[in-house]
Amino acid sequence: MHWKTTAIIAALLSGPVFAQPNLQGSEWQLVSPKVAEPLPTLSFQAKGISGFAGCNRFTGHTNAEGKLVVATTRMMCPPAMMQTEQAYIGFLSQPFQIKTDGKLQQLVLTSSAGEYRFVRKLDKTAGHPAAAAAPAQRPQYLYVSSQRKNCSAGAGQMQCLQVRSSENQPWQLFYGAIEGFTPQPDTAYYLKLRYETVPNPPADASAVRTILERVVFSETISRSVQ
Repeated sequence: MHWKTTAIIAALLSGPVFAQPNLQGSEWQLVSPKVAEPLPTLSFQAKGISGFAGCNRFTGHTNAEGKLVVATTRMMCPPAMMQTEQAYIGFLSQPFQIKTDGKLQQLVLTSSAGEYRFVRKLDKTAGHPAAAAAPAQRPQYLYVSSQRKNCSAGAGQMQCLQVRSSENQPWQLFYGAIEGFTPQPDTAYYLKLRYETVPNPPADASAVRTILERVVFSETISRSVQ
């Protein structure tokens, strides 16, 4: 089998690399490392990349300095999906090489951090089916902490909810909004949620809406004053 290798320096990425005729418009689905479904994807466009990262959708474009900037939507998923996403986005944010076979049906990304293998995905909506499948695996019930934490969202700072799907899990930041839910200060919640797929969402927006079904219970947390 013949392979062609292309060096991609993620920190100093130039637009023409993504514009290669043999990669532009192609879409790929992860086969290794083995992760739980829905599987991450990767698509190449003339000036960047996009795909599904394991929980959220992502885009990657070069900025004015020629550096690759990878951005994701900000939805909460079960821990296994979040771990898949964090590892994948972390890999894409570092220098890597692309290697394709002679028939352009297999693709390998390699770096000092490891290796990701993909197969060609012929469906032109690659990434969207995986993202649409995610709601079935999202937690139907969530604990919401009485305390928010600072989190980075876009160019500024905001206060994010802390959530978890079971009491024995660590708190995780929840980016975005839960429609119909207005948390009160110093109040903890246990919520029942539902999810709806957003048809044709913008590239930088979530493909899923998170909606409050009902507040199962709430509890006011008293803060002690020293």
